[in-house]
Amino acid sequence: MYPRVCLLAGLCAGPALVFGQALREGDLLPPFTLSQVVNRSGGGFSSTEAKGKVLVIEFWGTWCSPCIPALLHLDSLQQAFPQQLQVIGIANDSEQRLRTFVARRPVQLPLAALPDQNAPLYRHFPHNSVPHTVVIGKDQRVLAITRPDQLTTTSLRAILAGKNAKLQAKHDVVVKDPLVFFPADTATRFAVSVRPYLQGQNSQLRRDQTPGLRGRRLTAINVPVETLFREAYGMSHLRVKNELPALQVSQEPANLVCLDLIVPTADKAHLLRHLRQELPRQFPVQPQLVRESRPVYVLRQSKSRQPWPESKKPESGMWSGKGLEVEGGRVEMLRDFLENMSSKPVVDETGLLGRYDIKLELQPEANRAEILKSLQAMGLELEEATRKIEILQLSPGRLTVQ
Repeated sequence: MYPRVCLLAGLCAGPALVFGQALREGDLLPPFTLSQVVNRSGGGFSSTEAKGKVLVIEFWGTWCSPCIPALLHLDSLQQAFPQQLQVIGIANDSEQRLRTFVARRPVQLPLAALPDQNAPLYRHFPHNSVPHTVVIGKDQRVLAITRPDQLTTTSLRAILAGKNAKLQAKHDVVVKDPLVFFPADTATRFAVSVRPYLQGQNSQLRRDQTPGLRGRRLTAINVPVETLFREAYGMSHLRVKNELPALQVSQEPANLVCLDLIVPTADKAHLLRHLRQELPRQFPVQPQLVRESRPVYVLRQSKSRQPWPESKKPESGMWSGKGLEVEGGRVEMLRDFLENMSSKPVVDETGLLGRYDIKLELQPEANRAEILKSLQAMGLELEEATRKIEILQLSPGRLTVQ
């Protein structure tokens, strides 16, 4: 596996702001202005524009995949309630990057670039993950700090009517390293720890890079049980058949868990095998690998391709909302990246079995034509087909005994 910047359960790592002057529900929001609004002729935004309206401040980033559908959702609400609602999107991107995004994904709500992490709005509403949504009432007081999915037509009508919409709160607890919640000694040979949802922490899976624990420790914070099984079996969400109804609402805190696994140094190459063994002992889930025919995208070499030079560099790689960059890696890394941007599983039929340096620059808003064009430049094609692929089926089960 290799690092992934975008985190899980619909959240991405934010600017991790820990400044003072944080506002809470009921506090009065001081007036503010934003100068780098990229999609309106005036070029700026003032909170006074929302006088007599409900104001929604949406913190997001163009690099954050879950933020984009959330932004489009809020834009639809803006269009549905133009006289009663004002949404302002604030991205910690550069102005030029935001302009590029708007050219590809135009929206009606104003979008402002605010890369200055010391800006007052970041101090008023510190957070460590995006999307991060703040609802301000007509009286300029903070009504809710929440997630964008909590704002629906129904909840917004309740807010406009002066009623309690009962929006689920999102109060991030900003810490430099979430592993402080799982203290570990490098002398630990083997350990498994499971605990419930941690308030205020974003969802993430991470490998410890501490000397003595590197390669043999995996920590999950606030993830659905399905995500743990997907990690253990190396499956994307497109290759899972979840038959566990109680786990389908993945972002509800009651469905999120934390797990910390440390394996012996001599066995660190088999970390995921240990995870597969431990999960049924911790959760009443029966995993099973089955083969099913599914619509897929097939990744192939194009006829006009140039030979790919093999790399002798040590394997390393990272993919994020800005693309994929790999040194000395296998094509599986590219296939995995493409599958996580796709609506269908991606099957590798390139025949490229060596190790390569791979760089693919794609933004989260890239459409299919842009993806195909980027792959064509690499001598690759992506075609629709049907293939029999391996699926991870998760069914209710009983805890196994060690």
